[in-house]
Amino acid sequence: MIEQIQQKIIHSKYRITKHAQNRCDTREITLQEIKHVILTGEIIESYLHDKPYPTYLILGYVRYHRPLYVLCGLSEIVHIITVHWLDPEKWLDPKTRREKRP
Repeated sequence: MIEQIQQKIIHSKYRITKHAQNRCDTREITLQEIKHVILTGEIIESYLHDKPYPTYLILGYVRYHRPLYVLCGLSEIVHIITVHWLDPEKWLDPKTRREKRP
């Protein structure tokens, strides 16, 4: 699945939601960093029953190995839904949540 998402990013078949853009502004995350995470990262969680399309949480590293997460949905394009840095209150380590998402 990561390959399909990466190909759409490479061919500029994506959109950034208003929510994701707001998070980027607040958290000082660039579009280049988002693309880097998607192109070099790995899917660590899949939500195949999300609506209106399945979503995937991608983990990658930017800024000298700082974990960055990108949640995106996949349809005919990639929908970048939100982005966030590792929060130690929510994550035991970059790949392990303290509590699973419902």
